[in-house]
Amino acid sequence: MNILFDGASYKELLKEFQDFEADSCNFWRGVAKRISVPYEWPIRIDHANGPIYVGGHDFMMERIE
Repeated sequence: MNILFDGASYKELLKEFQDFEADSCNFWRGVAKRISVPYEWPIRIDHANGPIYVGGHDFMMERIE
């Protein structure tokens, strides 16, 4: 697929992508800080069952309600 962007469209998409990346980094940094692991470690959250997996290990966190 070939897509052509003009300068204004590219700048708009770039800004949106940068905002998305900043929000994503802030979210994952918060998760890493909350479970006290380095940000660089791979983190996966199982939304269906609840556990958080970090580098192949699971952390059973208490639910805060």
